[in-house]
Amino acid sequence: MISRYLILFLLNLPFILAAILSQITQYKLGKSTRKRLYVQMLLWLLILVGLITAEPFYNWLFAQGFTQSDPLSLFDVVQITAIVVLFYIVNRARLKLEFIERRLNDLHQELSIKLSEKKKS
Repeated sequence: MISRYLILFLLNLPFILAAILSQITQYKLGKSTRKRLYVQMLLWLLILVGLITAEPFYNWLFAQGFTQSDPLSLFDVVQITAIVVLFYIVNRARLKLEFIERRLNDLHQELSIKLSEKKKS
């Protein structure tokens, strides 16, 4: 039988990889700064490491007597996956909002320049 921790990892891996690739693409296209790239990469890699170490960490906590709870249930897997997916969606929406805001500022600046040139004429 496949482990629920493995299911959790496999369900979340595509979203984590997509987020990492998206950040690299944004940086290569000049739409993101190096600092933002590093912060986002660190964040997504921490999520990945957290998913990889979830089962060994739980087993260690259980062996040390720090927890007497059951291991992951299927509901927990779905819930954690939903949180990662929502985080991915929110992050993508934030990137799109920043792009729209930048574009709106550029359009406003261009319109101001044209209006000031028109007033001079």
